Amino acid sequence: MCMTAKEMNEAMEQIQEWKRIKEEAEDNITALNSKVMEFLNETEGCEAVDKKGKPIRRFIGNVFKATLSKRERETVNKEEVKKLLSEDDYAKVSKVSSYPVLRID
Repeated sequence: MCMTAKEMNEAMEQIQEWKRIKEEAEDNITALNSKVMEFLNETEGCEAVDKKGKPIRRFIGNVFKATLSKRERETVNKEEVKKLLSEDDYAKVSKVSSYPVLRID
């Protein structure tokens, strides 16, 4: 055994405290991201184009650069694909990942 029950309890308490701090930081980052996006969208001087000639919004600051652009993401309805393919064909194109999940409540 690598740790005592007391150490385990302390570790779980520390994990929960770091999760609280992380959640608070993420909330602050989300609020700041919203302000930055609002500035980029509302400021005419932020109009630019990317290397491919597509319109973007950009601000070059003293230390960092902020860029706002459109991205596309394609999703597939898994149930509809299963209807179109046989079970064997679906198995050929599907990928299942497995990973450990730790929950401390």
